[in-house]
Amino acid sequence: MKSGVTRTRARWLAFAACLLPVVAQANDSAESASYPRATAVATMQAIAARIEHTYAVFAPAFVGALPPLARAGFERKMALLQSVFNAQKLADTHAARAQAWLMRAGAVHEAGEVITLRAENALVNGDYTLVQQLADQLQEFATSSGSERLAMYAVLYRGQLDRHHGDLDAATQREQSALDMARALHDDAVTARALTYLGNIHRDRGEYAQALDLQLQAIAIDERLGRRVAITYRNLAQLYRDLDDPESAQAYFEKAIAAATRNGNPSRYAEVYGSYAGFLNDTLDHARALSLAREALALDEVLGDTPGTAFEQLEIGRALLGLNRTTEAVAPLQIALGMGRALGQQEIIARSLLALAKAALDLGDRAAARARLQEAIQKLDSNRFKPRLVQAYDLGEQLAVVDGDSALALRYASKRGALREELIGAAASRRLAAMETRHARAEAEQQLVLARKENQLQAARLRQQLQQRYFGIALLATLLTLAVILAWRFTNTRRLNRALSTRNTQIETQRSALSDANRRLKQQAGALYQAAITDPLTGVCNRGHLMQELNARFSDSLRNDAELAILLIDFDHFKQVNDVHGHQFGDRILVAGVLALRHGLKHTDLIGRYGGEEFIVVIGDPDAANAEQIAERLRTRVAETLLPLLPRDARATTVSIGIALLSRLPAPVRLEALIEAADKAVYAAKSAGRNRVAVHSG
Repeated sequence: MKSGVTRTRARWLAFAACLLPVVAQANDSAESASYPRATAVATMQAIAARIEHTYAVFAPAFVGALPPLARAGFERKMALLQSVFNAQKLADTHAARAQAWLMRAGAVHEAGEVITLRAENALVNGDYTLVQQLADQLQEFATSSGSERLAMYAVLYRGQLDRHHGDLDAATQREQSALDMARALHDDAVTARALTYLGNIHRDRGEYAQALDLQLQAIAIDERLGRRVAITYRNLAQLYRDLDDPESAQAYFEKAIAAATRNGNPSRYAEVYGSYAGFLNDTLDHARALSLAREALALDEVLGDTPGTAFEQLEIGRALLGLNRTTEAVAPLQIALGMGRALGQQEIIARSLLALAKAALDLGDRAAARARLQEAIQKLDSNRFKPRLVQAYDLGEQLAVVDGDSALALRYASKRGALREELIGAAASRRLAAMETRHARAEAEQQLVLARKENQLQAARLRQQLQQRYFGIALLATLLTLAVILAWRFTNTRRLNRALSTRNTQIETQRSALSDANRRLKQQAGALYQAAITDPLTGVCNRGHLMQELNARFSDSLRNDAELAILLIDFDHFKQVNDVHGHQFGDRILVAGVLALRHGLKHTDLIGRYGGEEFIVVIGDPDAANAEQIAERLRTRVAETLLPLLPRDARATTVSIGIALLSRLPAPVRLEALIEAADKAVYAAKSAGRNRVAVHSG
């Protein structure tokens, strides 16, 4: 080279020359579209295509003679450039070439870094087969080179694949391993990603306390690093949506949109907008959801994001269903289902089936609705997507009501109520309370430790001062000076002792304050537990606690060969009361009726809300033999209590009671069989005209 022009400078000059014809044609690449962001991305991809064409024409002239490492570096720069222009497929082509040249040069670690970039793009594009291949390559490189970092990425990507395919157990194990490896390597970025992925898995399972803890840990790291903030905010918004906290969900979605707008990454923007459209569909703002989902779809189609495209088609279909445009909704839902099956993405498949079942029900095709619903329930149940399973049970109840199958409708309603209580009920409340208690305790203990350390430091300083003064006293020659210094030491020591005494008093005060705080926390935890086991409307046991106590009494009766009776109590005509007089009036009827029941029972009897307007009373020895008399007394008391509360033109609200006795059931007896016997008895009471008691004959 002449005039000081190096080989590197010559390569960049040639590269700049390649760009000149591209820039000259940039204005011709954009087409008009309804969505400016999608149009901008399409324009950038058109520029990227022209760059690629120019590169293919001119690159062989100056790249062919380069050594493997230099050629790999040039291909990596081209991959980065194409990524900037959102041309991910072209970027992957150059990254694959760079990987091949690095392997030829023996640079295994650098090749592994290129593979991680390719895997990221493949995840975005939904090319899970390529992700699997790249993860396998990373594992091979990690094994051969002993690189813990490459092994960490291999486990991280395999965990993502497991979640997309619905294997949540394997996904949990792998993402936890990736998290442990990232923390050992002090890699905060991957630590935050693993925390986010684990949080999403726990949310899929309905384990909201763990999910919230993990996502909050992730956002603390992401905000500090300034990376992936929009996606973590989006994940928190979805979590609060599932927790029935729309205000918090709305706030985090707004944060996610603001972060995605600042970031300028179209892929992030599409992900956030698509998820926000799902939230708006859940909150019944279907018109706005349709608009956002279509904008996100336009971006995802241009970007080549296959999973994103499937999700947007799903939300478009849901929005059209919500707007009563059912016929239009079928096409995007069918597209989403087909793409989900092609990707093997179980969540897309299950949710599409659920929406198609709703569409079929609205169109009057009950056979198709049943088939779609059963397939959706099977996938949701096998993959433990509990929040969506609640929606499936609700749709199943609607379909059973249309079919006139009241027993099936009741089973779906019971399943939905039990699962809903599991997701938002006592277990989650106790876990959240425990988390708060641990946090407060750790903070108080940390303050106590700091106070103790400060006291130890002060004592060390005092000891050092005393030693210095003693050394000065030893240098004095006369007894008079020694006496003066000793007196001064004595006075100063007393002052120091008083200071130490004051510090110890402060520590004792802090210890007492900590003890008071712990006592208050225990009281709060007890109150939270009591709230978690109590039905908030009627004040009796909720379903979860009722079933737990009933199971214990059932086991005791079997062990002691004792009698046990359960009374299944159902309020008659309760749906008509709600429809005619409103749910608030219906709630007052339930409260008054349950109060009458509680006044007619002993304190040893157990009463709890089984679901809706159904309640269970459990009577053990020796009163179980008189269960029918007790039931008649309860029925009469409820009728007398509720009659004055009803308007003159209203149908009387009474109760029908079904009784099942443990001794009348054939061995071996199961708790479910005892409840089913009481259910059959209450059904017989209602069939006989309501407001009566029926005993299961066994």
